[in-house]
Amino acid sequence: MPLCDPWGIVSALSFAASAAFPPTGPLPEVTSAELSALRALAAGVPGQPVWPGLFPRAPVKLARLLLASTGAFDPAALAAVARSGYGDDRHKQPRSERRYDVHDAFACALVHPAIDAAARAALAVAVLSALPTRRGWRSRRKSWAIARWAVRFGSLDPARLPTLLATSLTQGPTVVQDQSLDPHPQGTRGALDCFASRWPRFRRTLAQARKADAWLDYPGIADLGRAHFLAFQSGCQAPWVASVFAVIEHVLACGDGDAKNLVVVGLFEAVQGLAYHAGPTGDRYEAMLGPSARAAWADLIEGWTGEGVRDLAAWRRKGR
Repeated sequence: MPLCDPWGIVSALSFAASAAFPPTGPLPEVTSAELSALRALAAGVPGQPVWPGLFPRAPVKLARLLLASTGAFDPAALAAVARSGYGDDRHKQPRSERRYDVHDAFACALVHPAIDAAARAALAVAVLSALPTRRGWRSRRKSWAIARWAVRFGSLDPARLPTLLATSLTQGPTVVQDQSLDPHPQGTRGALDCFASRWPRFRRTLAQARKADAWLDYPGIADLGRAHFLAFQSGCQAPWVASVFAVIEHVLACGDGDAKNLVVVGLFEAVQGLAYHAGPTGDRYEAMLGPSARAAWADLIEGWTGEGVRDLAAWRRKGR
């Protein structure tokens, strides 16, 4: 898990050094100051072995993935390597003469901003539909893990995939309802208590402010929302980051009017401006919202921007 500060902010470099491949969370934003170090860590381009002919380890693959998300690497060459680099030589001996499976190139192609949604979907179909005789089960499993990660965090649009493939990528393990949350949060206090139960830092902050009689519900939830978005943007994979999305959905699906209003007017209004300006990261945040949260999010955007404008992409198009 990448190292984060208490609020969850993590740099791209620490992400590359400590995350798994494929990642379990979103990619952090890459700053210009980090590019040089990431290029050195990447030690080449996606699909390329590391001197002296070794398969790249996770930090190398993650550095390449982060660079690809900024538009580094030639998109046509990247897509070509991702399509052709899974070889037919898995039975070749000795093992040192086999090509390594270009999982890093596949992942990089799915996040490269110059490779559009249709091309990403076509690439995923080509890679995931390869005959089992061409590749071992471990290789196929890793490719599917990469595609599921890309779908989850908005880099691969399942609506552009064949139905069976999309279903396989989007269906997950059965979700068990969290019985420890208040089943029907009442008022702003009930909503805040749900968030506090899932975010230790916020729980302490809330308790201290309430004790000092210094807590204000709407400014406080706005601060929570901004901190959560910044943690998500930086790629923090601490458990509370995903838990906050779950609490947002729970409150909007099960809470009373005051509880829901706190999330929409307090949290969403604070976050939407950040998400709008964050571009692809904002879109990934939007994609993480559950159905009730997504509907409330869309209603809020439409209320500010006009009828029919119900997501960040449409909002940006209107602003051009």
